[in-house]
Amino acid sequence: MNKDYLKICHTSEIPEGSGKKFFLDEETEIALFRVKGKIYSLDNVCSHNHIPLMFQGFIEGMYVSCPVHGFKYHLETGKQPSGAGCFIRTFDVEIYDDNIYVKKPERKIFDFDF
Repeated sequence: MNKDYLKICHTSEIPEGSGKKFFLDEETEIALFRVKGKIYSLDNVCSHNHIPLMFQGFIEGMYVSCPVHGFKYHLETGKQPSGAGCFIRTFDVEIYDDNIYVKKPERKIFDFDF
């Protein structure tokens, strides 16, 4: 497996039609979702209200809605249905030997090295 990917969990830990949260690193909390057998990874923090509950979001088609204010984000792109407004980070996912690996972000949100 590529060194840029971190092993998160076994595929059996993500039930169909729901999400679960994990820590990708000391700063990045992610939400994994399984929809129609495919695994998606998004930032667990809603970009609208900064609440880390996306893993509890409601799945409708290819969108997950924040459980607090209902903002919808596309599972693949992280964009809202209109394509405007807030968006949420997505992360590449690879499956190897029934384990889920997620690509580390290229940069941290709170990178203070100038």
